[in-house]
Amino acid sequence: MRDNLRIRMGWLHEWVGFVGGLILVITFTAGSLALFDTELTRWMQPELSRYTPAPMTDQALNEVGTLAAEMRSEGANAFITLPTPRDPIIRIQHFDGHAFVGSAYRPDTAFPVATRQTGGGQLFFDLHHSLYYGPFWGNMLTEIAAIGLLVAVGSGVVIHFRSIFTDLLLFRPFASKTRAFMDAHILAGILFLPFMVMMAYTGAVIHAPRLFPMFGGNHHGRPGHERPQQTAHSQHTHTPRTEADDAPAAAPLAPMFHQAEDVFGTGTIGLVLFDHGKVSMTKADSASFAITRDHLEFSETDGTLLKTVRAPDTLHRLGGTLRGLHFIRWAPLPLRWLYFLSGLVGSAMMSGGLVLFLMKHRNQKAGRFDFRLAETLTIAVTTGLPLACLAYLWANRLIWSDIQFRSGIEVRVFFGVWAFSVAHAAWRSFSGRSKQGWNEQCFLFAAFALALLPLDLLTRSMNSFFNGLDVYKAVDLTVIGLGTLAFLIHRRLATP
Repeated sequence: MRDNLRIRMGWLHEWVGFVGGLILVITFTAGSLALFDTELTRWMQPELSRYTPAPMTDQALNEVGTLAAEMRSEGANAFITLPTPRDPIIRIQHFDGHAFVGSAYRPDTAFPVATRQTGGGQLFFDLHHSLYYGPFWGNMLTEIAAIGLLVAVGSGVVIHFRSIFTDLLLFRPFASKTRAFMDAHILAGILFLPFMVMMAYTGAVIHAPRLFPMFGGNHHGRPGHERPQQTAHSQHTHTPRTEADDAPAAAPLAPMFHQAEDVFGTGTIGLVLFDHGKVSMTKADSASFAITRDHLEFSETDGTLLKTVRAPDTLHRLGGTLRGLHFIRWAPLPLRWLYFLSGLVGSAMMSGGLVLFLMKHRNQKAGRFDFRLAETLTIAVTTGLPLACLAYLWANRLIWSDIQFRSGIEVRVFFGVWAFSVAHAAWRSFSGRSKQGWNEQCFLFAAFALALLPLDLLTRSMNSFFNGLDVYKAVDLTVIGLGTLAFLIHRRLATP
């Protein structure tokens, strides 16, 4: 009976793991990068390397509030993000359908900071959150994949339960490739099991109210509820709204800001929203463990406090806690690095599972169309996606900074390179040379990753180059580390 159960669980683990794994590799890879989306956006705005952070002044906040009122009177659904240690700048932003775009201002003087248009790190958040496909069908796919991960984890535990302690001690990287992949897959799955279960469960719960509104109540449809508040930034462009607010003389924002800080605490206000004559001073996602939309609501015309809004009940507070656990906006830098590494290991573990699936079926099915399609898709998500992410960074620095619609061009480069990797993978897979497909894409990634640091040095100001580790060096060194790993994999694949 136990052996029959393990056989059935093995079939379930194999097929659910492969189909769901194709999506999960994308979501885990993109989610890992989205943990540092704000930092990636700053890297993709090299003009900010010349900027010295300064405290926000009341005068600057009031002036930016006046500019936001003018933009809204012209039809832009604008809101303000306030400075944080991760993004020490004031921004006026609006949503363009995929990204929050807008303009940047010095927090001490409200002087405009000229920055290039870019989707920044928000591309990775959207890819993680909805496969860049939209708020319903994209969320539906990631939701199904998250549930599939829970099924795969449960079946994997049943399969390996008898040997779980032995598997923890065994890793044979220089054994046969099948054995090495199996050992790495099992070891990563066991060690990072709590992280993957937690991320899959919280991700599924976060999406549930959007997919099944009858169970979720109000989903707080305010900007930034499920994504970072200070992320994608570009030069200001107007986006028409259905009901543009008239902009009467607006009350200064600074007194409202200080009153909100008196209620929620110093340094907790991160977002200023406007809605039909009302101003909401809203808590930042990083202000507490739970992500909420607690805010003070004021009259825009005279600054009178209208009401204080907090999470209305235990269910909403629990939802905010799960979002806080999933997005960890509150976390210090070491914990976010731990999440990042755990996410990459999770992606590698699922990539290993995809490869093991192909290894198992290669002898019997290598010549079949469905097997070659499966191999094409596996190459596309395991090596093609990282290559596209790297191309996105390169495009940011090589495309003219003042070209129109450049953020859209960056995104098209990302998907164009990814499509090229799919075509290349299909060519190699359907010609019976899939190993060369992996090898060539790993080599390309390694080459361009190792060259990113020189690219960075050539395309931005070096005024602060010797001032210790900053966002720019951190991104460069991380990519170099990943490129070195890709080169080692390339060398391993090149051996007979």
